[in-house]
Amino acid sequence: SAVSQVDYDGIILKLNQLSNQVDNLRLTDNDSDGSPMDSDGEELSSSISEWRINLQKSWQNFMDNFITIRRRDDTAVPLLAPNQDIYLRENIRSRLLVAAQAVPRHQEETYRQALENVSTWVRAYYDTDDATTKAFLDEVDQLSQQNISMDLPETLQSQAMLEKLMQTRVRNLLAQPAAGTTEAKPAPAPAPAPAPAPQADAPAAAPQGE
Repeated sequence: SAVSQVDYDGIILKLNQLSNQVDNLRLTDNDSDGSPMDSDGEELSSSISEWRINLQKSWQNFMDNFITIRRRDDTAVPLLAPNQDIYLRENIRSRLLVAAQAVPRHQEETYRQALENVSTWVRAYYDTDDATTKAFLDEVDQLSQQNISMDLPETLQSQAMLEKLMQTRVRNLLAQPAAGTTEAKPAPAPAPAPAPAPQADAPAAAPQGE
């Protein structure tokens, strides 16, 4: 089977685009339950003749705010100071950069963890009803589903193992002659000494007086 094609460059490009959109995210507004006591416009009169009405208004305002029941959302988070907002946006950019760097290295766990941090922070501190934030989170969710690991087909893995085995056997075969030359061999038996050459008989002396 063929190696699955993953557009790694496209993933990195989308992560860079998200990093450029961080400044467009709108902070959530959690200060929805704070209202002044006299927000209903029932101001006290300065006329002495209306002291009964003023007393009734004061008492009513006191009772309305003496026990206040407010709905608290478990997901609500404290409002961020302006400088904290800057740090948060930089942290989001930093995690997007970590995710982008993990793509060419095929670091699946690092990639997913970085995008999970981005998603958590954006959902906690930014307005998820805003269209820009929704589009941002949708893109993060889609990228988190991408598989950046490099899985080789079984055929390639088997071929690599076979090549490794063959290389090992070749090295062993090449090493055998070298090892044989270093082994001590028995010395050859000495050749027998050559027999002495036969000497020719001296010629007989010629008889004298002839």
